[in-house]
Amino acid sequence: MNQVIINTNSFKTRAAILEDGKVMEIHIEREGEGTLNGNIYKGEVSNVLPGMESAFVNIGLEKNGFLYVKDLRDFEKKYLNGVITNPQPIEELLTVGDKVVLQVLSDPRGSKGARVTTHYTIPGKFLVLMPTNSHIAISKKIKDESERKRLETLFSKIVPEGMGVIIRTAASGKSIHHFEKELQYLVKKWEEVAIKIKSSKTGDLLYKDTSIVSKVLRDIVGNDIDEIIVDNEDVYCEIVDYVGAFSEDVSKMKINLYTEELGIFEKFGIQKDIESSLKETTYLDCGGSIVIEKTEALVSIDVNTGKNIGSMNLEETVVKTNIEAAAEIARQLRIRNLSGIVIIDFIDMKVEEDKAKVLEALEKNLAKDRVKTNIIHFTDLGLVEMTRKRVGKPLSYYFQDECPMCKGTGKIKGSRAIVESIIKELKEIVKEKDIKTIKIITKESVKEKIDEIYMDFIKLFLKKSGKKIHITTKNRDPLKDYEIRLES
Repeated sequence: MNQVIINTNSFKTRAAILEDGKVMEIHIEREGEGTLNGNIYKGEVSNVLPGMESAFVNIGLEKNGFLYVKDLRDFEKKYLNGVITNPQPIEELLTVGDKVVLQVLSDPRGSKGARVTTHYTIPGKFLVLMPTNSHIAISKKIKDESERKRLETLFSKIVPEGMGVIIRTAASGKSIHHFEKELQYLVKKWEEVAIKIKSSKTGDLLYKDTSIVSKVLRDIVGNDIDEIIVDNEDVYCEIVDYVGAFSEDVSKMKINLYTEELGIFEKFGIQKDIESSLKETTYLDCGGSIVIEKTEALVSIDVNTGKNIGSMNLEETVVKTNIEAAAEIARQLRIRNLSGIVIIDFIDMKVEEDKAKVLEALEKNLAKDRVKTNIIHFTDLGLVEMTRKRVGKPLSYYFQDECPMCKGTGKIKGSRAIVESIIKELKEIVKEKDIKTIKIITKESVKEKIDEIYMDFIKLFLKKSGKKIHITTKNRDPLKDYEIRLES
């Protein structure tokens, strides 16, 4: 049974996707703060970088957007009298101060601004409108050739001239009635954007993708969802209206209003899964574990047998652990919304057939992921390399801040290293003639290390200069390794 659980209040809206009682995805939107993906802005070129075949564009955000030359081609074709294969370098297409209408491809992250494009798309439930591209594309998840031909023929007749569409998986088996209705709605949306372009100024928001509830209804709710449960009456009514308008058989899906006093995320065990998915280590039912570490460049996943000693031979135990880990890795990538390059270090396997089984399990479970993934199989080093498209923010963004002590390294300065820093500073202080007493405030582990190893040396060192030292752990700043106070 597949369920969508929606929790909403004055501060945020959260949606969880459950498959057979297991949490598979978490979507969060805070009031006044949503993803920028899909937003369309009026931009102004701030800088052109020929060596990078790109430009930085001011779209009214804290950091300039990054526009790669290949993401300019649709704009070039329609507005600069070029062609899609135009080999002109970006410095001949854009100059500083040019006004460009841009859509956000990926949110800003770290020190990087948003990636932007002129390949505009307006998404719907059954199709994605491409207002400046006449191509018709069909989701690869629609496998049946006769259905693909039916959809292609149908859409070639109803799509306005000069526009194109991406036919989504949800369109499979649907009638022309649904497509015409949605196509009219999406074309109207683009026409509204086109009107705004004429009177807009740099940084103006021309189009904003819908709220998280609407996105869940549009992108997730379909024939494979059995039940929607929501704890807000207004949102409940909104969902009933939406499902009634877009579903051919409403009776197949239950829509229920949750009214119990216990929080809906606590009731369905979702909060517990969120807290578990914020930890580096996830334990498997077989006794093994996976360790997930996210860096700026990639996501590293290590599989361990842990307590799984098995009842079979070593190779069978390893394969069983790896197959279970493959399923959990696919799930954790979805829950945590991890993206970019992913490197998986499965437990070493000697038999090629066993490696194929593990890859098959990984591919099977990733097939359920709506976000595009690509597995590049085992490398020569025995690692599985894969990618997952960046969509929205990772789960950790909503629940975790950088540690002020370690600044994101996951490690804090060792006690001996802190003592060495203190001694280095003391060597400078002894040169000050007016100072009589030096007070050091530090953490307990550092004080213990000083008392155990360094105290005699420090006292002897300070005695020559006639200075006294006092070390305490009281009233210290928890964000500092140590603090030195001087008294005359």
